[in-house]
Amino acid sequence: MRKYHSHTLLYLHETIALGSGRSDQFTKAFDEVYHPMMSDLGARLFTIWESTPYNGHWPQVTIIWEIDAFADYARIGKAQARGGTHADAATTWATYLADTGATGEGRIMYAAPQNKNLAELKAADFKAGLVIQEIMQTKPGRQDDYIKELERLYVPWSESTGKRWLGSFTTTFRFNEVIHYWALDGDWECFENHYPSWKDQPPAEIVTWMRLAPALRDGWEDSILQALPPSPLQ
Repeated sequence: MRKYHSHTLLYLHETIALGSGRSDQFTKAFDEVYHPMMSDLGARLFTIWESTPYNGHWPQVTIIWEIDAFADYARIGKAQARGGTHADAATTWATYLADTGATGEGRIMYAAPQNKNLAELKAADFKAGLVIQEIMQTKPGRQDDYIKELERLYVPWSESTGKRWLGSFTTTFRFNEVIHYWALDGDWECFENHYPSWKDQPPAEIVTWMRLAPALRDGWEDSILQALPPSPLQ
């Protein structure tokens, strides 16, 4: 049975392929229509990134909203449905997406216990202008185990090489998926300063992680994302 996490807020994760649109056009429509509607309904913009062309699907935008509980999710869904208080704005946004041939995928996510929420990240002046996104397929029911071992073995080494752990998220209606985000120190300069991450032999903790991780996961896909202007973490 899927574990319920009482410690966390909820996060709405949207991946939108832009079709014939450009990211600047998308951002304009987002600022004029979608962001005001979601803010009015109590959703906080956690981040908005676009994919970069050399590692990942492009052109594509990733949006994450922070909400307090499933009651907020229900309120958003009701307000955007036909006859809802925000149905007109929702239709305007959907029409823009349809006109540009955009398609997407949505997820509802729990934050890992170690994650900081948006207010805490802003208070700490945490920057996420350029990130690595990893969408992991774990063994069924091993989402929390994967994050626990990641924190123990991988996070300390990763942060020593300029990749700071923004957080990990588990999808609420899928019991075999975890999404990690790593913010790169200095944005693009991180690749110049820290890559390859090890030159000869990997350190002992990474060797251990490489042996353990395959027992917890079936595969993953990573991409490099950069912040768009509305993002609060840049």
